[in-house]
Amino acid sequence: MSCIGTNKTFFVLPTTDKKILDFLDLPQRWHYGEGVAPSEQTVENAILMNNHAILLGLKTEAFPGIDGEIQINCYFGNKTLEFMIESSGEISLVEEENDIEISSDENLTIKKALDFLREYGNKIWNLSEQSTHVTTANTEEDLRVWRSQIPPTGVEYQLSPAVA
Repeated sequence: MSCIGTNKTFFVLPTTDKKILDFLDLPQRWHYGEGVAPSEQTVENAILMNNHAILLGLKTEAFPGIDGEIQINCYFGNKTLEFMIESSGEISLVEEENDIEISSDENLTIKKALDFLREYGNKIWNLSEQSTHVTTANTEEDLRVWRSQIPPTGVEYQLSPAVA
């Protein structure tokens, strides 16, 4: 389904993605006499960022800016990522924990912003590293197949502890 007149295909969810698409319909001067709607490219980048965040298990919100920018907020517990997607295509980000700024960056491309989001996802979901420690085969000996013991012929086994 082509959502915004481009050759890109998006699966529109009824939540934040829908809200982002609705920003295209904002009228001129939508915010107390100021404000323009974002461009299709800005909306496309916002949907891309939002969908990647959702795939990482983050909750998301979106807000329009008066100069055609879109802010995507991503939440994971007490952690927050704020991506500001400017109408120029540049993206800035702020990472917070417990409402305290941890890091920030500016003038990112969509690719660099998505890379940051993936690395962030790896950082918060590093559970796979912890859970595979015990179950991972580390040596060739760990992979060795052990044959079952075949009981000697003629030996009877009692199937029930009760005497028949």
